[in-house]
Amino acid sequence: MKEAGGRIKLWIVEELKSYVRESKGNFSEELQAPYYEEPIVQFAAADDPLFEEYKTLIGPDHATPREVFERSFGPGSYGGGSVISVVLPISEVIRRANRAQKDGPSREWALLRTFGDEYFLNEIRGHLPAYLSSLGYRAVAPLDTDWYSIQGSASGPVSNWSERHVAYAAGLGSFSINDGFITEKGIAIRLFSVVTDLQVTPDARTAASHAGNCLLHSKGICGACITRCPVQAISKEGHDKIACMKFVYGQASRDWAVANGGDAKWGAGCGLCQTKVPCESRNPMRTAR
Repeated sequence: MKEAGGRIKLWIVEELKSYVRESKGNFSEELQAPYYEEPIVQFAAADDPLFEEYKTLIGPDHATPREVFERSFGPGSYGGGSVISVVLPISEVIRRANRAQKDGPSREWALLRTFGDEYFLNEIRGHLPAYLSSLGYRAVAPLDTDWYSIQGSASGPVSNWSERHVAYAAGLGSFSINDGFITEKGIAIRLFSVVTDLQVTPDARTAASHAGNCLLHSKGICGACITRCPVQAISKEGHDKIACMKFVYGQASRDWAVANGGDAKWGAGCGLCQTKVPCESRNPMRTAR
């Protein structure tokens, strides 16, 4: 049984790598480059106690995998399963362009925000449940459900399914002082996840702590993301989500998105704290130990 589960894990990983490599939706004709590079894929047990802890750490509305599954397939439908978490590293072409910026995102990042973060991410997030269905398993992407939401709070927006916290549960990395998520492919990434009744051996969590991959948190050095932020929304104390959100989705951001052929609804993003920093495309703790 374990051998079969191991084979299926490999099939899923290879399917996602192929999809990212071959999908036309992941290629910008304007940039002549992909939006994302080869993904990292890992698995968490749906019954991992950490998901229950998130109701305290994040909020009581944060769904557990059991709740996700039964909301989609009915009460009593859950009998165990896995959560598949996927890291999509942003391509070098887009990261390089954003490194040169100081006051806001590059044209390349603005294009990523609409055509990568929205169009392609939606596409691949729908593909994985369909692929699992072809293997005989039920699956759902929480962000594509009618109950998924982001609510305002005194400290900023809070969702009822956090892709970063799910990635942490799957052992893909740790948080950063700027509220990003540092993986083995760095912080300039996007994340998505799927809950399924496929049961496989979960991947181990190897980060030393919840922010173990962040140089500032772990060693008291760095802070490059603090100086990169154009609106001073990051400090040694953490991340001002409200100031960040106003900049990322404000009118100037919307105008810049439209000027580059993107959608005003999504804005142009920013990403300055994810580029020209030691954790941009790697885990900086690998060389700092």
